[in-house]
Amino acid sequence: MSTNNHEYRRDLQQDARAWARFTDTNYTAALRQMTSPLAQGFLGARVGARDLIAVLEDHPLVGADDDGPLLSDNGFYADEPWVFNGKTDYIELAMIIDMLRMFTPTPPGEEPEVSSYTLKHTAESFLAPHCTYVSNGRMIWAAAALDLPMVEPDGGSLNLLIGVAEREHDYVSRTVRDGHRRPQAHHFRPEAFIYLTSALDCAAAGEFIDSRWVQRTPVREAAHFHDWLVLQSSRNDPIGDFAVDYTAGVHDSDHRAARTPDELLSILYDVSHSPEAYDAAVRAIADWMSTSPLAAPIRTDRLRSDSHDVAGWGAGAGTVERDEFRCPCGDGAIIEEHENVPGFREHNVWLDCDKCRAEWRFVDGRSARQWGLVPATA
Repeated sequence: MSTNNHEYRRDLQQDARAWARFTDTNYTAALRQMTSPLAQGFLGARVGARDLIAVLEDHPLVGADDDGPLLSDNGFYADEPWVFNGKTDYIELAMIIDMLRMFTPTPPGEEPEVSSYTLKHTAESFLAPHCTYVSNGRMIWAAAALDLPMVEPDGGSLNLLIGVAEREHDYVSRTVRDGHRRPQAHHFRPEAFIYLTSALDCAAAGEFIDSRWVQRTPVREAAHFHDWLVLQSSRNDPIGDFAVDYTAGVHDSDHRAARTPDELLSILYDVSHSPEAYDAAVRAIADWMSTSPLAAPIRTDRLRSDSHDVAGWGAGAGTVERDEFRCPCGDGAIIEEHENVPGFREHNVWLDCDKCRAEWRFVDGRSARQWGLVPATA
């Protein structure tokens, strides 16, 4: 056995002895928990049992004071003693810690918003079937072990507000809890969500995870049109009303952010909207194109593509290509057709939609394959 393995084993044994004393259970049961695949730490180093015990004594908010412990299963300032089953307590705390690690902590100076009681229910759904019950106190305990920001809500409560990204928590909660409206877009999904879900399933099957999760450096893609559209929310006109609804949809993960006008039209294809909302979107796109040097003609989603052979008309055989794209309103199509026949090489593109022919125009000077549309008023 190598020195590192020996030190790791000794660390586990010391943790097991401390945990056995703290929970009034036997050493063998405690050691079994320390060595569980589910307690190995998927999104960071394993949090030792001795460190967890120390949190209940030394943490500046939830650590014990002169009158004794401030935290129990029921929550903050609850008087009841902890209740341990002696079989899975440490494992469950380790899993709760990993779930909390999945979220982005709130930055310094930003007030925590997510209640420990709400987080406990999210944890129960996310960690099922590996853990079916999470007490309010253990959620607070795990957050304290990670040194996450925590504050008491106004008026006092058994619950604390915990500093994890509220939008990320909302995404996870709506994804895993029955009866909740599921997110339709994934821009607020925590980066480690899929990895942790898979790792927990593998560990539950007895596997130790060799490859560790590595957090990527966040890279924000340019979204000039999105940024511009959000700013229009203050306008007192149909564009402003549309921008308010659009911004709310992004905030609630009902649809993704539209980095370009093309993506805004794609979003409108996928979500229910009124004719007035579509008209306001076209006006917003026209406004953007007439004021922004970054604006470019739109290209819509391709619907289908086809190519077939033709015998030709005396000069030899050839092919005819036909591509169909959604028209901007979604009720018709843009047809792009190419006759590749000797003596009859023609390339055409047209709008097969009465509404869009009145509201949009092709940009001059482009080939049929490079077509682009702008609102007629732009």
